[in-house]
Amino acid sequence: MSAKKNNTAKKLFVIRTFQSLSQIETVLRHIAKKNNVPLQLSILGQITTNKAITKKELEKIIADIKQQLSAVLGKQFQFGYFYNPEIGTLFIAGHLTPTFLNKIDERELASLPTGLIGIFKGLGINTEEINSYLNELKNDNYCLIIRGESSVLNTIEPMLNV
Repeated sequence: MSAKKNNTAKKLFVIRTFQSLSQIETVLRHIAKKNNVPLQLSILGQITTNKAITKKELEKIIADIKQQLSAVLGKQFQFGYFYNPEIGTLFIAGHLTPTFLNKIDERELASLPTGLIGIFKGLGINTEEINSYLNELKNDNYCLIIRGESSVLNTIEPMLNV
């Protein structure tokens, strides 16, 4: 019996924070010009910290965010939102949406007190970086999460700092 080596490329994640969705759009356009490899993108950001917001106000904010995201992610993308007790109401858009919104005891995984930490740990992110990302989210910044093969991520990582 012979053993076969599995040469499947390993998928990894790169996360960067940005102050605005327009900054993310600029970076992604720059990457698209230089690198013609399709990437799996997700964007995580805060909708509001106001618990007393009406459903109508929330729907308007979400519609505005979706409009902005369509410029970044294209016309078709997965989108959802959830309430995190430490940060407020957040949205997730892109490939990781089902992961963040996966139901556990009728609550979204990301809405559980340690849900975001668990998701980031599952992506292979260390605790220090997780705390940094959570602080960035609390300060109204956005997390761009890119999944890809290590060789592709190594190529685009320098472009994320533009």
